[in-house]
Amino acid sequence: MFICLLGVGVAWFVRDFSEPLCKGMRHDERVEKALDDRYDKGMTCADLGAAVKAVTLGKQPGEHSLRQAQAMKDVVLAVADGLGEDGGELDQGLRLPLAEVLADYRVDLRENMGLTPVDYVRNGIASKPAWEDETGVHVSVNWRTALLPVVRAVSEDPDAYAVVREAVTRQAAEALAAMKPDGTGNTLSAPAAHSGWALGNLDGVAADVVSSLKSDRGREWQAAVLADLSRTGEGEKTAVPAFAEDAADYLVARWRGDVAAEGAEALERQAASMFGEWCDAVGVTGADREEAAEQIERGQRMAGRGALTDLD
Repeated sequence: MFICLLGVGVAWFVRDFSEPLCKGMRHDERVEKALDDRYDKGMTCADLGAAVKAVTLGKQPGEHSLRQAQAMKDVVLAVADGLGEDGGELDQGLRLPLAEVLADYRVDLRENMGLTPVDYVRNGIASKPAWEDETGVHVSVNWRTALLPVVRAVSEDPDAYAVVREAVTRQAAEALAAMKPDGTGNTLSAPAAHSGWALGNLDGVAADVVSSLKSDRGREWQAAVLADLSRTGEGEKTAVPAFAEDAADYLVARWRGDVAAEGAEALERQAASMFGEWCDAVGVTGADREEAAEQIERGQRMAGRGALTDLD
């Protein structure tokens, strides 16, 4: 009798932690650890999304404790594993909350999606925790095996995709704004090339989403993304500030205008276009500028093709 009851108990435990909390996120010790006292095996998907935001976001946008950053890593890894069991599908109720979490970690997002620095590669191993250095708290996960599947899954919702793209766009603008105009060669191209790689990966994600949908739905998805990114979906007009007043805001606003005017083409050459706007604003001209722009645009295209291949 005891052996039978033990067998039933083990079966219940295994079943409990193999069944999904929501599609794409299963009962997992990492999720339970990350959510702590907010964890409830019977919680709804909406409650789960709210709980994930509560444990990963700080009091100020973009500012996180080590515990919050580690919770973010644990959740991303758990979702990546859950997607593997659920055919890559994520519950609609989790897409936007997870996108908002990813966006709040936009510094780390660009680093993980771009030409990944050595410290992010090293700490992207699942067993490596979030870390802190003189610049703040950081978190890293492997792009191909964890972050890419999660970004792809949240991007089924065009609003969620736009949230992630806006975050990378903002970080790309800030990287350009921090540059000095006297750079040459790699010094001139590297920051925008890094952003271009991250944006190219998002191009690949978008292409994969559109290709998975029927033509009408694909066009609707793309139209919704473009409306969000240009801020014309709700009739909002964004004023362009002076470059000297806020260089990053200037670059983002100029690019939003490009999206409104040119549509999807503005996404495909985004990194080089933003670099060109920065060059115009600070007076960079000549062969170095032209060579850098070509390298940046080529890198974005290569990253897009690579992400699309990885998602096949």
